Amino acid sequence: MRTRCKLFRKAALQAVLGMSLVLGGQSFCVEASSAAEQTISAAEQTVSAAEQAVSAAEQVISAAEAQAEEKLSDHVKGIRSFSVIEGMRPDVMSGVTWDETVKDVIADTTTVAFDTVGTYEMTYTIYGYQSDKEEKTITVNVYADLDHYLYGMEGEAKIPIGGDFDPMEHIVCEDQIASIEADTSALDTSRPGEYLISYIMTSTDGRKQTSVRLVTVTDGSEEEEIPTTEAYSTVTDLGLWRLTAYMDTPADQGPYVGQTASGAPLVAGRTVAVSSATCARLGLMFGDRLMIDGHVYVLEDHGGSAMYDQNWVDIFVDNPADEYSDQFNRYAEVYLLR
Repeated sequence: MRTRCKLFRKAALQAVLGMSLVLGGQSFCVEASSAAEQTISAAEQTVSAAEQAVSAAEQVISAAEAQAEEKLSDHVKGIRSFSVIEGMRPDVMSGVTWDETVKDVIADTTTVAFDTVGTYEMTYTIYGYQSDKEEKTITVNVYADLDHYLYGMEGEAKIPIGGDFDPMEHIVCEDQIASIEADTSALDTSRPGEYLISYIMTSTDGRKQTSVRLVTVTDGSEEEEIPTTEAYSTVTDLGLWRLTAYMDTPADQGPYVGQTASGAPLVAGRTVAVSSATCARLGLMFGDRLMIDGHVYVLEDHGGSAMYDQNWVDIFVDNPADEYSDQFNRYAEVYLLR
């Protein structure tokens, strides 16, 4: 019996010891698991911080790259190619603006001949604040002013009520104009008044330009001055001639300032010049009267080599404003009075 108790006690003790070992092992496992979780959490936080650092670095790099790729011209607006009519002087800085990144913008117009038809390149230089600069080149098209090559519209155009009006009479043009179309839809010949008619010109490159002309319809109450030719026995229509004007200056006269080929004095409103070759061809002589637009001039001078054997009359003027005016630079009918 005692032996049996000893054995029972030994077995119970072993059971108790076994349970203690089991419980102790479980505690160790729980502690180990908790430590591992903390380590993982710390690692995850480290990874997250690293990812944030990488993201921040990428943003810095991206901003740096964007700044490196950015140009001064990105901060300037209004620089663009344009077209202009010959003789005009456009404000090439009109509409050009920039922000605080740019110090100044300067246009070099010396490469464009605004008085000569053609296609040119013009450069804008954009200056920054760090001694940096950038150039931007545009194209400038200088077109022909077709009005300069259209003749026959000078002076008043008057017609009586009910009268006929040919808008193309005496209208001539140079080669820069391919075609001309007259629009007389605004003209009413049944009512006295002033009317504007249009001439639509098309250039050789297809560009269109419009010019206007004043036409007056009279009721006959105004007495119009009509040039008389009664003092002359013959009136010969010499046809359509080119008109220009000259002055008594070295630029026009060369070494012959103050002189005419005939020896007569230079008188504005009287003296005209025709080339000696044209005079020989048409039998014109000094002292001949030439009527242009009802005004009678006297042939007293010979023109320069540029006029050689052409139907071209040079009219002497004493006012610089007249020399290149439309009144004296056109085409007109010329009549010889004898």
